[in-house]
Parts: sequence; C-alpha cells; structure tokens
Amino acid sequence: MSSMNHLLAGLGIVCALATGTAYAQTTTPGSKPPGSYTTSWIGNSFGGGGGDNGFGEWVQDGADEIKVAPDGTVFAGVGWDEAGRCVGLYKDGKVNRILLQGGKDVAETAWGWGTGNNALAVYGDAIYIANGGKKLLRFRWKPGDLNSGQYQDSVAMRDEAIGMTADREKIVVVYKDAIETRRASDLTVTGSFAMKDAHDVVLVPDGSVWVLAGGRVRHLSAAGAVLSGTVSGLQNPSAISLDNRGRLLICDNGPRQQVLSFDVSSSPPRQVAAFGKPGGLLAGTPGQVEPQKLFALRGAGTDVQGNLYVGMSYGNGPNGNFVLRSFAPKGTMRLELYATAFVDTLGFDPMSDGATVYSRTARFDLDLKQSEPGHEAKLRSFTLDPVLAPNDDRARFGCTTIVRQLNGRRLLYCIGQYAGGYRLYTFDKGDIAVQVDKVGTSDQWAWDVAPNGDIWHGDAPGKTIRRYAFRGWRPDGKPNYDWNKPQSWQWPEGWDLVRRIKYDPAADTLYIIGYLTGQRVETWGVIGATARRYDGWLAGKKQLQWTNSELPRDGNTDVKEGPLTAQSLDIAGDYLFLGMVKSTGGKQLIHIMRAADGHYVGALSPTGKVGNQQGWLDMPYAVQALKRKNGEYLILVEEDFRAKNLLYRWLPDAGQKAPGRASHSVAQVRAQ
Repeated sequence: MSSMNHLLAGLGIVCALATGTAYAQTTTPGSKPPGSYTTSWIGNSFGGGGGDNGFGEWVQDGADEIKVAPDGTVFAGVGWDEAGRCVGLYKDGKVNRILLQGGKDVAETAWGWGTGNNALAVYGDAIYIANGGKKLLRFRWKPGDLNSGQYQDSVAMRDEAIGMTADREKIVVVYKDAIETRRASDLTVTGSFAMKDAHDVVLVPDGSVWVLAGGRVRHLSAAGAVLSGTVSGLQNPSAISLDNRGRLLICDNGPRQQVLSFDVSSSPPRQVAAFGKPGGLLAGTPGQVEPQKLFALRGAGTDVQGNLYVGMSYGNGPNGNFVLRSFAPKGTMRLELYATAFVDTLGFDPMSDGATVYSRTARFDLDLKQSEPGHEAKLRSFTLDPVLAPNDDRARFGCTTIVRQLNGRRLLYCIGQYAGGYRLYTFDKGDIAVQVDKVGTSDQWAWDVAPNGDIWHGDAPGKTIRRYAFRGWRPDGKPNYDWNKPQSWQWPEGWDLVRRIKYDPAADTLYIIGYLTGQRVETWGVIGATARRYDGWLAGKKQLQWTNSELPRDGNTDVKEGPLTAQSLDIAGDYLFLGMVKSTGGKQLIHIMRAADGHYVGALSPTGKVGNQQGWLDMPYAVQALKRKNGEYLILVEEDFRAKNLLYRWLPDAGQKAPGRASHSVAQVRAQ
C-alpha cells in the first residue's frame, strides 16, 4: 500500500469490533465532523494570524529584557521564539506584523533569522541586536512604525553579550567579564574595561555609565573608573534604565518585586519612589492578578510622556512566558499583553463546566457566552511565584497541565514533553501552586490521571499496567499516594508496546493505545498504531469491546518515518480526540472517533481567526477535551508555533451517526 493510500486507510477504517459486525464507511477522511465548530484560542493576547512564516501577530514566548523608545514603542528580546519573534515591537496594544530578520550573512548564526538574543538597544532610528551567535546586528526603522525595521549590517563580537545600551555616538556592550564601547557610526570597538558579574548598563548624557553588577548599581566613567554614587541594599536587581526625567529605574526582583526610582543628582543616589505592590504575587490574595502586582521583572522604562512599561518573564528563554504592562504616570494600568504558553497544553478544571482553565503558570476564567473567538479568556491568576519557588520546574520546562478537584481541594499535575510521569502541586497559598510530590521516570510514555485522582501507568516495568489510587489527603496537606504498592496487571494478550492509557471510572473502561505484536514501532512520542477498549477492568472482566488497528496518520513525508500516527489522544463524553504531529494536506488535524465503537467521525482544523494555521504537536499529551453540560465539546490543543493553545468549540449533531467499517474480526487481529 502506498503512503497516501495507507494514510487514507488510517483515517477511514475501523477494525475488530468485539461482535465482528461490519459497517460501511461513509465519512470522508479529514472531513468536518457533524454539527458545527469554531476555532478560538487561550494563552496569548493575539490569535497568531497575519501571514505565513515571518509575518503575523502574537506575543512572543518570553523576554530577557525590554527597551522603551521615547514614543512608547517597547522592544522585547529573547533567545528563542518558536516562530521567530526574537525581537518583538509593541505599541498602544499592537504588535509588529512583519518580523525583524537579519541578512544572509547572519541568518544561520542564531534563531529567528539571526535575531535570537540576550541583549538589544535602541536609539533614534537605530536598533542594535547582539545575537546568540556573537554578531552585532544593526537595523533602521521609522520610529513609531512597528513594521518598518530593515536590516543594515553586522560585525563580529568577542563573546555573547548579556546587556547593551546606546546613544547617538556610542554603543555600550556588557559581556560576562567586561564592558565594551563601540562607535555607533561604524560599530567599531573604541574601548573596554574588565567587570565581573555585570548584567546591565545605562548610558548617561555626560558619557558615564551606570552598571548593574554583583547585586549593586555603580556609577563609572566611560573608561571604567569608579565615580561617586553606588546603589546598594537591593534584594535582587535584574535590570536598570533611565526614565524620561533622568532618574535611575531599577527592577528589584527580590521579595519586594518592585520598580524603584532613584534621584542620581545626589550622592549616594536617593530613592524617590517604588512602583508595585510590595510582595508582588504574594500580596493580597496570593497569585490573583492585579495591575500593580508585579513579578519576574526583566525590565522597565518610560516614554517621553512618563508612561511606565514593565516587562515580566519567568526566565530569559521561551519557557518563561512574557507579560507586558503599561501604566500612566499616576499608576493606572493602560494596557496589558501576554503570552503564557510555549510547549504547553492547558487543562480544564473539571468542576467548572469549562469555565476555568489552567496553564502551568496561569489560571484563566472563560466566558463561554462569548461568540467572538479569542474573547472568552481572562487572566485570573498566576500560579507560579518566582520568589517563593525560584527553582520550580514550571519556570524552565513546558508541560501539560491536568487539574483535579479531590475532596474539596485542587491538585495540579504536570507532565512534560518527554512524559515520564507527573509532578504534583497543591494550592496552599491562594492560587499559588507549590510542588509536593512526583512519580515516574524517563522513557515512560503511558500515563493518565483519572477523574477521581487515581494515576494510571501503562508502560510500567515488566510489561505491566499500574494504578496508584488516590487515598485522600495526609495531615500535612499532601496528597496520599502509596508509590510502593500500586495495583498491577500484566499487559493484555497481543500487546508488544503500550504508549498511552486512559481510564474512565464512570464506565470502568480502560483504553490502551500502542503497538500490537508485529506492528512497526514509529518515532518517539507518538501514540502508536492500535487502540483497544476494555470494559469492566477493575471489576475483573477486562472485556475487549473493539480494536482499531488503523489509527489516523498525518502527512509526514520524511522517507525514514513516513506518515505518523497521532501525537496525543484524549477522551471526553462520547468521543476520542486524536492530535497529529504534522499537517495533512496543509491542515493540522484533530481527528474524532466514537468511544462506543472506535468509528471515525471527522476532523477539526484551524480557521481564519488564528490564521488557518498551527505548528507541529510536540507534546505527548497535546490535547485535552471536556464535554459541557449543554453538550458542547471544548478541545484544547498545544500551539507553541505562535505561543498559545487552540480552543475548539464543537457542537455535534446529536441525531447524526458516523458509521464505520470493520476490516478484521477480533480473532484475526489477535492472530497477527
């Protein structure tokens, strides 16, 4: 069978009903499912439309720093954004549609057409980017025009830069061990001096500099001589700048989580203001979003009118998320833009009927009465406080987030891009989640958290299936699981490799997905070629209801891989939802099958509000689905290409059935 024929067969054939009954397949592979659906999104201020690669509108995955132009344009830099927005331009709630791209001479030196960076500077019509490939790039732009940036030239640098500033005549570059000065006209080096543990620098009109190094901010001459005026007593300074009045702004990323203002006309500098609620996310109701509750400070600056801009990101890479807020001089918030998803899949609070969704770092309220895509979600809380838990893995790694309400308390589970089990978090401080336990190890892909909190592990050692029962809450507030004494079963007959497992306690049904004996095992992470449903599992019956050995495959054209089976699977209500790794016919598909018999129903794909596009699925648990009380299905899908999750809202036609066709009997499949 050719690859294309195999693909079509995979979309359209169901094999091995327990009864052996055959049905005619009338649903066209990849066709729209019965009823109607819309495509929306959660996790980003923008939907990601606006053009193909190199064009489009979304808030980038993270930010290492921000710089603010006098007209209020904010420049945010990051080492990696999946779709190449390594330098984002933001003004008045808008974002540049045309991405900055270096020329052919630098395109391969860093991600984002050479623009991936940890340092940038802006002065007048010049944009300077010190990329991760040790190149200093220069662009020209028309101030205020977000889409006017044009690459000019570049020069080599001695090392990778970690900070930078510029004025009309000079550029000052921060390396890990030195401060370097360059001429703005031709980018040539004019001087340097040694400086340990430097992080940021600001140019003063008289030619001197303020340098953030070693937890202090010091005043130095252009040659590095120490001048009068040192700001000490800071908790954890992360960035510095000068505001429109010549005052020194310091982002103090310690417990206070504030932007501090210093009058530098006196020696030592005198603090004259502190912006932000003391304590950041821990102030008031912990985690709850309020305009002046700042966190994870990466940079701040003002425009010529004195409006303040604050950039917040958990880290300097794409997993850090990015939140940009602007405040009027009197402190009222003017705007907020955000991205809270990278290699992430959001999860529903099952008790909310779809009205509450969690990412690994945030909580959203959904107004499902909204009919305009992108208008449903509102940020309610951030669940990760970087001061309380500076080493929380959620600040460094993406994950699929699963939420369960167990005996009146919330429990959050995170499983990463390479699966391997769960990290468990409780909410003892408002909406701030803190890790309290973990289970699993590497090279294990088949995991599930049942609605009652039981954790199922399908590819446990010795070809076994394990169930770790949730036994309530311990006196110390941690969930009670006995990791040493799980209930265990051998794999049912016929299985060579189990890749996914799903348990439905309402029906005592276990779904096993993977490879039967003799089936070719594909690349890492995919769910496998066969799905089987077993009823009465805990009751001891383990009755095989159906087998589908021709699961959907994508349009992957890699000659070594061929079309791949799905990357992710979830079950809600009456249906199974399968998310594909790569596109098929130019569309990224979420295939739907009936849970009752495994028959194919149709497929969802992105529509115009998100630019009719979606990237590859990178997560083994990239799809999460929920059936609402009114019969509507909500399906969340990882979309790290443009930093969000897709939200499909599907209303199936209850009166229409999607028949299928069986190609083998149970006996034939078992004999393979």
